[in-house]
Amino acid sequence: MKEVSFNELQSEIEKELVLVEFSTPTCGVCTTVKRKLEDIEENYPQWKFLYVDMNKNPEASGAFTVFTAPTIIIFHNGKELNRWARNFGMNQITDYLNRLTEMLF
Repeated sequence: MKEVSFNELQSEIEKELVLVEFSTPTCGVCTTVKRKLEDIEENYPQWKFLYVDMNKNPEASGAFTVFTAPTIIIFHNGKELNRWARNFGMNQITDYLNRLTEMLF
């Protein structure tokens, strides 16, 4: 999972399939979610997995209306398709990734 700045994020989300985790390194739940996303990332080679540290990039949080950590946003060609914030299960994310991957490939 690649950590990106706000400027990098803006160009990266223009790519086909992108999952972005907005979080902070001091959030225990966020750290666990990041590790789980890194574990499943290898199962989705068509996807780009990105990480935004909300402490280092507050402008990214503001631009994408992220008020809670962790928040995961799915983008397709620059358009937001779905988001999960604070309380979610990893199965919700993997089910969504599977469905979208099947539809597009």
